[in-house]
Amino acid sequence: MKTQTKTQTRKIGVAGGFINQMMGNNTTTPVVGAGATILMYSDRDAYEVIEVSNDGNSCVIREMDTTFVGSGYGDERYTYKSNPENHTKNLEWNSKKQKWGEVYFTTEIIKSLAKSYDKKYGYGWLDILLEENGLTYDEMRTSEYDFHGKQLKLIDGLTKQYKNFNPISIIFGVMEQYRDPSF
Repeated sequence: MKTQTKTQTRKIGVAGGFINQMMGNNTTTPVVGAGATILMYSDRDAYEVIEVSNDGNSCVIREMDTTFVGSGYGDERYTYKSNPENHTKNLEWNSKKQKWGEVYFTTEIIKSLAKSYDKKYGYGWLDILLEENGLTYDEMRTSEYDFHGKQLKLIDGLTKQYKNFNPISIIFGVMEQYRDPSF
């Protein structure tokens, strides 16, 4: 079986710290038990890889507990500890975008329905839609929150579950917490 090389590219000089921009251009792949580092503007967050799919196109990472042990400003040393209770992220490789991204699902009002009601009624369209279906907004919502906010109930013909892809810059095989001391 031929393995696909996953090359992430990040535009250099657009935004963020130069080091993170350079680190974002890599061909690293997830390996269970190895580290992972999410690269932000200039900071970095440490994760561990806890699951990888057979084809290597998806994985689950979990945030590490980090403790600052540096001596002060500019001394960015940390200790790392695995914690099964920490937040996890489901990541997928998107070959079209050439990026890794966090994947999550949200239940929303069917987008085409929302668009047609907005076009027909403008401001207040949601109240009209709910009234026509004999519902209130509170009746549509679940009592549970997930990491991305309060969820709606699945209601046939009214709501639908959508897959969301949020691109991230990540490097696998490295576990590094870093807070830019200049901010």
